[in-house]
Amino acid sequence: MKRHIRQSRWLIAVFCVLAVAAFTGLYWVHGVNRVEKPNEPLTSTLDDWNVEQSAINGAPLAENKNIYKSENPGELTTVYITVFPTYDEAGNLLDFSAFDQLTSRDKTFSPVLDANVQFGDADGSLNPLVNTNSANSTIQVRGNSARGAKYKSYKVKLKDENSFQGQTVLNINKHMFDVSKIANKFCMDMMQQVDDMASFSTYFMRVYIKDASLPKEQQTYKYYGLYTDIEQPNKTYLRRRGLDENGTMYKASNFEFRLTPELKNVDDPGYDEEAFETVLGIREAKDHTKLLQMLTDINDVNQDFNTVFHKYFNEDNYLTWLACNVLLGNEDTIAHNFILYSPQDSLTWYLLPWDYDGTFKFGEYASSFQAPQSLKGVQRLSGVQLHRRYLLQPGNQEKLTAKIQELMRTSFTEERVNSLLDSYRPVLEEMLDKSPDLELLEIPLNQYNRYINQFYGQIEKNYQAYLNSVQYPLPFFVSEPQKNSDGTTHFAWEPSYSAAGRFVTYSVTLAKDPGMQNVVLSKENLTENQFDSPGAIAPGDYYLAVTSTDDAGVRQISLDYYKAEKPVTKAEIAQFKRNGNSSYYYGVRKIHLE
Repeated sequence: MKRHIRQSRWLIAVFCVLAVAAFTGLYWVHGVNRVEKPNEPLTSTLDDWNVEQSAINGAPLAENKNIYKSENPGELTTVYITVFPTYDEAGNLLDFSAFDQLTSRDKTFSPVLDANVQFGDADGSLNPLVNTNSANSTIQVRGNSARGAKYKSYKVKLKDENSFQGQTVLNINKHMFDVSKIANKFCMDMMQQVDDMASFSTYFMRVYIKDASLPKEQQTYKYYGLYTDIEQPNKTYLRRRGLDENGTMYKASNFEFRLTPELKNVDDPGYDEEAFETVLGIREAKDHTKLLQMLTDINDVNQDFNTVFHKYFNEDNYLTWLACNVLLGNEDTIAHNFILYSPQDSLTWYLLPWDYDGTFKFGEYASSFQAPQSLKGVQRLSGVQLHRRYLLQPGNQEKLTAKIQELMRTSFTEERVNSLLDSYRPVLEEMLDKSPDLELLEIPLNQYNRYINQFYGQIEKNYQAYLNSVQYPLPFFVSEPQKNSDGTTHFAWEPSYSAAGRFVTYSVTLAKDPGMQNVVLSKENLTENQFDSPGAIAPGDYYLAVTSTDDAGVRQISLDYYKAEKPVTKAEIAQFKRNGNSSYYYGVRKIHLE
C-alpha cells in the first residue's frame, strides 16, 4: 500500500514538472518573447513574384520624423560662394555675368559654372585657412519665372564628398515673388510633423558671392542677403526618411493625371525625354512602365474607380496632401508643384509637397490669380482627372472634410503656427533691414511683423472658404467649339455634378469681350452638356462662358480663364475695374470661329 502511494506521488510530481515545462514553453512562444511572423508568401519561388502581389502595396507613408528633431527652424547658416570662369560644351568661356543674360521662363540657356562653396563658422565668419581658390562644386540658376530677376536663386552641387546637413545638392532660393519671404519654408516646416506626409528640411542662409573673373583687387565677397535652402528630392532625401532610395520620383510640371502624348516609355521609338519632362520632371526613374500603367487605369472609365484608386494610392496620404493644400491656400498645385513617389517593389504612388511660394499672399498683396469663391478649396483641384473622379465617389467629400478638421485640431493649431513664426523672428530682424533685402521687401518694414502675424488667421480663412466651397457643383472644362455641316456651331463641355446630389442645368454665353458685356448669343436652362447655335455665327474672335446651376440656385463657373492684356482705353479700364482690378477672367475661354 505504501509503495502504491509512493508511486502515485511520483507520477503526480512528474506530471507537475511536465505541466510547468509546457506552460513555460507556451509563455515564451506566445508571451513576452512572441515573434510576429510575416505573411505567408503568395508564390512558391521568388522568380514567380510580381509587384501586383507586393505586401507593401497600399502601405501608409511612414516618414522618419526624428530627422527634424535635431534641426532648429530659426538657425542661420552663412555661405560663401566663389564663382569661377568655366568653359561650356561648345568651348565658350563663361563667367558669373552669364547669369545676367537669363530671362524669365526661358531655360534654353542655362550655364553651369565651377564654384567653391564654404560654410561660415558659428559666428558666420569665413575660416581664413580654408582654400577658396579651387572648385569643389558647380552652380547654376534655378527656377522659372524668377530666372530673369536681378537676384536669382541657385542650384549648387557639392563635390569631393563635401556636404551640408548630409546634402550634396543645395536649392538656395531668393523668393523674389514671395511677399513674406518665408512662405515656402513656413509651409514645409508646418508639414514636417504631419502624419501620412513627407516634408522637406529647410534652412535660412546668409549668402556671399565672389566673382573670380574680376581683377584680383576687385574680387571680394558681395553680400546677397537672406536666402532659404530646401532639400533636393533625390536618393539622399529618400534615404534620410527611411523611404526607398531605389524608388521612382517625378516632379509635376504640367501634369493632370492624364495620359498625354508626351508620356511614353523609354523603349518606345517615339520616346523623347525632353518632351516627357514638359509634363513630369524625372527625379529618379529609369523606366516609366509603372507610371503609365497607373495613368491608363485611372483614365479608364470602364474600370471601377474605387478599385483602381486603392490599387495605386494610399488614401490617408492622398487626403492629407489635399487637406494641406486647402489649409495653406496653395492654388498653384493644379498641374504642377508636387512630387509623385513610388517605392521600387510597390504599385502605390504617394503625393509629396513642393514649392509653396505662392501661399500667404493676402490683403492688398493678394495675387491677381486668386480664384473666385466658387473655385476655392478643393474645387480648383477638381480639374485634375484623379481628384475629380475621387471627389465624385459617394462619401469622399466627407472624408476630406474630416481630414481637414483633424489637421486643424492637431497640426495646424494657432500655438504651433505662432511658435514657428517666433523661431524665425531673430533671423528676420537681423536680415530684413539691410540691403538688398530691404529694397526687395514689398511690405513696409514696420508692417512686416503685423503681416506674418496674420498667418494663422489666413489658415482659418482657407478652412472657412473650403467649407463654403463644398456647396458648389464641381467645375468643368469647356471644349473647343466645332462647326457643323449646316453652318451652325456645336458647343460642348464636361458635365458638372453636385456633391449634394442636386439636379444641374447649364447656361451658355458668347460675347465679343471677356467681360461678357457685348453678348452675341445666350442660352439658359440646358439639361445636357452640349448645345448647337440656332444659326450661323460670323467668323472672328469671341469669349465663351458656360456655367452650371443646381436646383438650389447655387452657380458654378468653368475651370477655363482668360488673361487680358493691360487695360489701355477707357472701356478696358472700366471693364478691368468691374473685374475686381484683375486681368484674369475666370470661367471665360477665348475662342476663334472660322
